[in-house]
Amino acid sequence: MFRNAGIEARLEELAIGESEFPGAGARVRAYDCDGRLVVAVVPLDAVVDRSKLGCVYARPVEPPMFPFSGATVTIERTLLNERTVWLDAGSPRHVVGISPAQLARVVRAQPADLLAD
Repeated sequence: MFRNAGIEARLEELAIGESEFPGAGARVRAYDCDGRLVVAVVPLDAVVDRSKLGCVYARPVEPPMFPFSGATVTIERTLLNERTVWLDAGSPRHVVGISPAQLARVVRAQPADLLAD
């Protein structure tokens, strides 16, 4: 996926029993937002403020497959300050590191303030 998009990413395998990302972690949350799918990319330990998603009622749903086709994608603006963000890469032991600007480009994410105060 990344190679086809001309994006440099780094795949890492975590050691057995290790769960810490090698750097700033990010996670993907998805919501049914008044009938439209919204995906939020946020820091690993962050709480999403659902009132900031641009809908009346945001119900958590399973995220779609990467690159989140058919969804409105937002990325928490504080992640854009990181050199690399790390995401789960399909197994409990694999993570992918990517520049947040490139991640935003490939998933067509708009920066936003998404975090609870």
